[in-house]
Formats: sequence, C-alpha cells, structure tokens
Amino acid sequence: MKRVFTNSEIVHVFNEQNQNEGRTSNNSMYFYNNRIYSYGSHYLLAEFIDSKTIMINDKGYSTTTGKHISLIISATRNRKQYFINKTDYKIVNQNIKYYLNKLVNARKTKESYLSKIDSTLKMYFDYLEYTKQKTKFNNYKEHRETLRIANKFYNDFDNLKETIKEANLKASIKAKKEIVQKLKDWKSNKIDWFRNKTNFDYLRINGQNIETSQNVKISINEAKRVLKLIEAKKVIGQKIDNRFLVTSFNSFLKVGCHNISLKEINYIKNLI
Repeated sequence: MKRVFTNSEIVHVFNEQNQNEGRTSNNSMYFYNNRIYSYGSHYLLAEFIDSKTIMINDKGYSTTTGKHISLIISATRNRKQYFINKTDYKIVNQNIKYYLNKLVNARKTKESYLSKIDSTLKMYFDYLEYTKQKTKFNNYKEHRETLRIANKFYNDFDNLKETIKEANLKASIKAKKEIVQKLKDWKSNKIDWFRNKTNFDYLRINGQNIETSQNVKISINEAKRVLKLIEAKKVIGQKIDNRFLVTSFNSFLKVGCHNISLKEINYIKNLI
C-alpha cells in the first residue's frame, strides 16, 4: 500500500479514510487514523469528529500552513466542515467583538463584517447543537457574553437579513469573476491548482497526466480506462488509480470530493 504522497495527494487520501497512515516525502504533512498534522504533532491540521464530519484547524498564520489549510478544506468539502475559528468559544468571542468594532468604524465594508459575524455565529451555534455541548458551554463566561452579543446583534439591526443577502450576492458575483480568471490561469499552466468555491472541478492535460483543478493527477492511460467504464455505464463503484472511489455519475462524475461535469469529461475525451 502506498504511504508516501505529494501535498495535493495526501489530503485526498486522508479524506477517503481507507488507510491508517500516510505522509509526504518531506514530512510536511502526515496522518494517523482520523488525524492529519502540518509540520509536526504541535499542529493538528484536521480531525474527523465522525465519519461525515471534520474539524479543520484554520488558526495557522504561516504561508506554508495556510496552504495546507486550503488543501484540506478543498479535499474534504464533501464532508460537513467545522473550523476552529468559528467553534472555539474563546476565539469566537474575540472574533465577534473584533468584527463589531470594525463594523462601527467601517464606511464601505459594513456588509462584509455583518456577513462575517452572521456566518461565525451560525457555525458556532450549529456546532454546539451538533456536538450537544450547549449545557457545557454555558459554564464559560466568554460563551455567555457571545450569547448576549448575538441576541443584540440580531435584534438591533434593521433589515439584517436583506443586508446579508445583498452582501452574499456581491460576494458571489466577485467569487465567480475570480474563478473565471483562476480557471484561465490554470488551463494555461500558470498555476498548479485553485480553490473553487462553486464545488465544480476542472480537467487539463499536463504532459502524460490528466490533472484536476485540485492538483490530483492520473495517467492518460488510466483516464482512458475510466472513459471506457463511463461509456459502458459501469463506472459507479470503481476506483480511479486504485485510490479514489466513484460514488455517482449523473450530470457530474462524483469521485471523493471531486465533482466533474460531463462537459469537462468530454473535453478531455476529445483531447486524448
């Protein structure tokens, strides 16, 4: 069984949870069972809470750890994701107060801070509900203060929902424009991968490999084998490159956390 992977590969193998351990060639990331680490045991990058849910430690400040965080977020997007910055009661309390202070002084970015506060509170309360820790957290003064702030936040702002909807719409438009540019750069081999918030993945040929926009590679020969399975309607339940399980295929081929459209599949088919 393969145990040494690239940075891009290891997060996907970890997400599959089909083997107990793995590492990168330079040991920058490694995992044991349901935990994956970044640059040593001092930084737990992510941990499965249960088979469907993962906690991601997004507190990292270094550039390299930041890249690991982005990789694990993208690779596990088929799971229910929680983040330390939005679930740790002390951090949540600090962040909410920080955003509120910024909101008071903001002139052109009020919607952004409103959205950050809203999304943080929603994940925080959802996490407490999911893990059944409401009673436990009531013992913490920071949590009790967050409850008071949340009540005031939602009751003192007029037309809050409409404001957040508008902010989300603007963010969505901006994200789509960014994706178009990143896709263009990626297709022309200017970048190795990009995080796609729309949850759709893209394909390209690079040398003798087919690559996804999440930087997962398979050989062209393996891609041809998968295409034959697709044509024969026998691809569901098969493993690609003996690693990634195909779970469904309607208008999209779902492989692990990848969602690849028929359009992208046909694009590659015409090239090879």
